[in-house]
Amino acid sequence: MALDQVVYRRYAPPPSARGIVEHLWVVRLPDGAVEREVLLPDGHGLVSVAIGTAGVHIDPLTQVRTPDAGGVRGLADRAFVREQHGPSVRLGAQLDPVALARMGVHAAAHEPVALSAVLGGEVEGECATALDQGRDADAAAFLGATLAAHAVPAPVGSPLEALTPVLRSVVEQRGLVRASDLARHADLAVGVLHREVVQTLGITPEAFLAAVRFSAFVRDAVGPGPVRPQDALAVLQWYLRAGYPPREVERFTGLGHVELRRLEEGIAAALGVAA
Repeated sequence: MALDQVVYRRYAPPPSARGIVEHLWVVRLPDGAVEREVLLPDGHGLVSVAIGTAGVHIDPLTQVRTPDAGGVRGLADRAFVREQHGPSVRLGAQLDPVALARMGVHAAAHEPVALSAVLGGEVEGECATALDQGRDADAAAFLGATLAAHAVPAPVGSPLEALTPVLRSVVEQRGLVRASDLARHADLAVGVLHREVVQTLGITPEAFLAAVRFSAFVRDAVGPGPVRPQDALAVLQWYLRAGYPPREVERFTGLGHVELRRLEEGIAAALGVAA
């Protein structure tokens, strides 16, 4: 079953969650349906609650499949294919780049932290109950407010306070800046910037910039919402066949020509089609 048969609803965060949560969403998949999407490394952490059949993450570079039952994930440094069989409902919160750091959470992108370890044992159950009853907006508002309640302001004068507007500006500028520009903007030495970004996001400044560039490159072509693997694959194939110079390829997609080709082949393999 294609993504156009999936019910996708997007919600604004409650006022208390602004600056912590960028937006929330609910995806409903009926019994017997199969959904595949590309998860973009877009510079944000993710919190999700899943009920029903558990999904699977497929690493396009290795074809390794790992279960996805929700939780708290840090920033991904590369794209993944997600496969979901119905019936299922997923509630998600896309976080501000520094939200996890403000909650004191250090979550790797590919090793999710249990939601109960971050927000307590009752939150997942409350959200699941609301989703079960079809109260999607209530579930989204509750998750957003709970995330806001667990975040603390960055200490005045701290590197985290200096990084907050810088990392947001990277997303706004589609990652088309250099790490040295970030250091200058934050008024931090390059070495200090590197250390603080790694501690805040779990990846290096260069990897953060590359991830944001790639996500912006794909989003320009496919728009908001879930990303169909076929659409992402078509974007990569078109760009690779256009014959742009290697330096331009890396500058605008965040990946070198060889890396982009490997990703194209990996997504095609995950879909069972020829690249």
